Amino acid sequence: MTALRVPNRLGSHLSVRLRLWLALAALALATLVVGGASWATLRQTSTRLDRLHDQSLARVDDALTLSRKATAVAARAPFLLTIESPFRLQVEAGISKTLLADIRRHLDGQNALFDKLLTEMGGSIDELTTLSLHRIELTDRILRLNAVLAIEERRFAALAREKQKPLGQREQWLTMQRISAVLLGAGRSENLIGIGEFHRNYRALIVELEEDEKPLIQSQLLKLQEIASGRDGLFELRRAEIGRRIRAEAAMNRIRHSTEVINNHAAEITATAQANIITERERTISAIAFASGIIVIAVVLSILMAVMAAAFVSGHVTANLRAISDAMMRLAVGDRSIRLPRGEHAGDEIGKLFHAFRAFRANTLRLDRSNRQLAQKNALFENLYNDMSDGLAILSNDEKIIAHNNRLPKLLSLRATTVRTRTSLAQLLEAGNWTRWHRSEGFADLHHPSGTVVELRQSPLSTGGAVALLSDVSERRQLEEHLQSVRRIEGLGRIAGEVAHDFGNILSTVSTNLHLLENATPERAAHLHHTLANALDLGTSLTQRLLAFARRQRLDPEIMNLNELVTGIEDLIALALDDRISLHIFPASEQLAVRLDPGQMESTLLNLCLNASQAIEGEGNIWVRVVPSGSDMVSIEVQDDGRGMPAEVLARAMEPFYSARPDGTGTGLGLAMIFGFIRQSGGDIKIHSQHGHGTTVRLLIPLWQSTDCSEVMKPAGRILLIEDNMQDLAHARRLLGDAELIEAKSAEEAENLLRDASPFDYVLTDLHLGNDVAGWRMAGEALRHSPDTVIAVVSGHMPENMPEALAQSGRVVSVAKPLDHAALARLTELKSTE
Repeated sequence: MTALRVPNRLGSHLSVRLRLWLALAALALATLVVGGASWATLRQTSTRLDRLHDQSLARVDDALTLSRKATAVAARAPFLLTIESPFRLQVEAGISKTLLADIRRHLDGQNALFDKLLTEMGGSIDELTTLSLHRIELTDRILRLNAVLAIEERRFAALAREKQKPLGQREQWLTMQRISAVLLGAGRSENLIGIGEFHRNYRALIVELEEDEKPLIQSQLLKLQEIASGRDGLFELRRAEIGRRIRAEAAMNRIRHSTEVINNHAAEITATAQANIITERERTISAIAFASGIIVIAVVLSILMAVMAAAFVSGHVTANLRAISDAMMRLAVGDRSIRLPRGEHAGDEIGKLFHAFRAFRANTLRLDRSNRQLAQKNALFENLYNDMSDGLAILSNDEKIIAHNNRLPKLLSLRATTVRTRTSLAQLLEAGNWTRWHRSEGFADLHHPSGTVVELRQSPLSTGGAVALLSDVSERRQLEEHLQSVRRIEGLGRIAGEVAHDFGNILSTVSTNLHLLENATPERAAHLHHTLANALDLGTSLTQRLLAFARRQRLDPEIMNLNELVTGIEDLIALALDDRISLHIFPASEQLAVRLDPGQMESTLLNLCLNASQAIEGEGNIWVRVVPSGSDMVSIEVQDDGRGMPAEVLARAMEPFYSARPDGTGTGLGLAMIFGFIRQSGGDIKIHSQHGHGTTVRLLIPLWQSTDCSEVMKPAGRILLIEDNMQDLAHARRLLGDAELIEAKSAEEAENLLRDASPFDYVLTDLHLGNDVAGWRMAGEALRHSPDTVIAVVSGHMPENMPEALAQSGRVVSVAKPLDHAALARLTELKSTE
C-alpha cells in the first residue's frame, strides 16, 4: 500500500469555513481599529446604521437560522428512507423532531403559516418513520425468503444435473429450479412491473407441474408455493415493501415542499433587509464622504490582511486538493494500492473529500471483485453451453442464428462449416434434409431419412428473439411406438376374445337347433327355424358392428341437405326418448350439403340421443345443433345435461366392447361403430364430458364442395398411382376411368418413375407401402421434381398432421380410404387454382 503524504499545518483541525470566518473577523477588527479615528465624525450616522443593521441582521439571522434548520430536516429525510436499522431510524427521527421543536420555539407562534407547515412536517416525519420501520421489517422477511430460495435453487439445479435420473424427472427438477430462479428474481426486483412479470412467469411454470403426481415433486412444489403465495408470500411482501417505499418517498417530498416554502420566506426576509440597508446606505453616503481618506487607509490595511488570510487558507486547501487529485489520478490508471491517511481533517470539507476518495476506492475494489466473479460465471456458463448433450441455438426475431453450442452441428448431422454458412435454423434443417412436424405451440419433431427423430423446443426471450433446444428422442419414440403396438395387440386380443365368445354362442345355437331339426315335428321345426334365423341375424349384426368399428363396412353415400336429415329424424328420436326428457334441435341458418350414408347417419344420431337419455336420471334435456366449422367442415353437436362421465370412463369410451352401464346391458360397440362410420366418411368425433355436468359429442363432417363429378371421373393429364394393395389399386382404376394412368406397386418403383419420367400432373400414393411409411417421402420427391404436381396421400389410418414442409406447399392433401369422387373433386379443384 502506498500512502500519500499531505501537509499537516498548525490548526489543521479547524475547518475551512472557520478559517474564513477568522480571516473575516481579523479584517473587521482591523477596519474598526483603523476607523476609530473617525468615530466622532461618524457617531451619529454610525449609530443610525448600527441600529438599522442590528434590526435587519437580526431578522436575517432569524431567517437564515430558520432556513438552515428546515434544510437540515429536509436533508435528513432521505437518510431516514435509506436507514436499515430500526434503532438508528428512531434516533435520526428523534433528531429531526428535535430540529422541528427548535424551529417552533424560535418562531414562538409568530407565524400561523409556519406553525401549520411545521405540524405537517412533523406528521410527514412520523409517517416516514413508520413506513420505514415497516419497510425494514418487510425487507428482512424478504431477505430470509431469498436465502431459502437460493438454497432450494442450488439444490434443484444439482438434482437436474444428475445424469443417472430419467430425463423426464430431470426436466421436472429443472422446472423447479426455474421456479426458484423466478422467485429469486421477484425478490430482487425494484418495481411493481418487474414483480408482475415474475409473477406471470411463476404461474406459467406452476401450471407445467400441476399434473405431476409424484410425491417428491409435489411436496417440493407445495413448499415453493407456500413461500411465494398468500398474504405472507414473497410476491405480497415485495408489493407491500415497494408500496411503503413509494408512500415514504411521498412523505419525503412533502417535507421538501414545506422546507422550500420556509426557505422562500427566509429569502424574502433577507431581500427586504438588504433593500433597507441599500436605502440607508444611499442616505448616508454624503455624510461619510469626508472620511474617505480614513476609509482608504482602512481599505489598504484590510487588503493587506485579506491577502495574508487568503495565502493562509489557499495554501492549506490547495495542498490537500493536490494530494486528493494525485490519488484519484493514480486510482484511475489502475493503482489500487494508493491510500490517504485517516484521522486528519475530520469534520471539515477536506475531510469529506478524503472520505469520498476512500468510498470511491472501496467501490472500485468491489467492482474489480465483481468483474472477477463475473468472468468465472461466464466461463462456467460457456462450459455448460458447449458441453451439454442437447443442441442449443439463440435466434433473432427473424429466426437468424445468433449463437449456437458445439453440439448443434453433431445433432443435426452437419459439418461446422455448414452451420457457419447457414444463417437461419430453417436453412440448417433444409441442408440436413430434416422434415419438421409441428406438435404444439413451441414444440416440433424433426425427422431425418435415417430414422433419427429430434425434438425441437423453441421459447421466446424477454429481450426479443428465442432460444431453440434440440434433443435426440429417437430411442424414446421407438419405445413409445413399441408401447402403442403392444396396446393395439392387447386391444385386438380383447376384441378377438369377445368376438370368439359371441360367435361361439351363435354356433352353439345353430348346432343345437340343427340337431333338434332332425326329429322335430313341423310345428317344432318352424320354431327351430325361427331360432336359427335369429342367431344368423345376431351374427350378421355383430359382423356389421365390427366392420363399422374397423371402418370397412360398405356404405352407400349420398349428397344430402344435413339440416333436412337432422330435422327429419326429430320425430323418431322423440318417440324413442322418455317423456320426461325434452329434445331441442337447432339446424344451421344456411343450407349445408354433405356426402354421407343417410341410413348410417340417422342411426348414428339415434344412438347418440339414446345414449344421452340413458345418462339422464329423471327430467332432462338433449340438444342437437348443426353448426358450420370453418370453410370446409360442419359440426353436429349432441349435448345432454345428464350425469356425465368420469375421466377414466371417458378415456375408454371409444374402446370396443367397453360399457359403463351399471345394469350391464350395453354391448360396448355403440360409440365404436359411430367412430368407425364417421372416420370412414372422412370426418372425426370429439367427446367432452365432466362428471356431474353432462356430455357433449361433436361430429365433424366434411362439406360437399362440388356438384359435378364428371371432370373428376376423367382428370386431364398424367397420373401416377402408387398402391401395393391389389383391391385398392383396382378400385382406383375404376374411379380414374380412361385417364393416362401409370402404376407403381412399391416405393422403389415410384422413385424411379418420378426421377426418370417426365413430370406428372397428379400423384396418388398410399401412406403405407409394405412395412414402410413411405407416402410422405413420395410426396416430397414428387414436389422436388415438379412443384406444380398435385399429390394425394391415401390411408385407412391417416395421422392427424402431415409434415410441415408438405403442408406449407399447398399441393398435398390427405385422403381417407376408400378413395371416392369427393377426394378426386378436391384434387381437381386444387389443380384448377394454379
